[in-house]
Amino acid sequence: MVWMVSKGIRGIDMFYNLNIKGTKKWRKTPDKCPHCGGKHITGIEILCAYDGPLFWECDDCGERMLRFTKQTTVKHLRKTEGLFIDLEGMENICQQPPN
Repeated sequence: MVWMVSKGIRGIDMFYNLNIKGTKKWRKTPDKCPHCGGKHITGIEILCAYDGPLFWECDDCGERMLRFTKQTTVKHLRKTEGLFIDLEGMENICQQPPN
């Protein structure tokens, strides 16, 4: 899954908006969710922040888990500051002639 960010959200604010509980980190996909025990975990990638999953999310309960430390996660999220992606314009991007 890939998340897109909007202009004006700072890296630290985006981290707090993710509502990640706890400080334990999983470098590889966790076998199960520490909150509900669910076994369906998805890596979440943030465009332009990191090439690969930046954190994990349980598909069963929505709990989010760190892949890296909070400090490293915020460092990657800061790469997206000032970035703007026009999500509405992407609906018909294939209908427009190339640049």
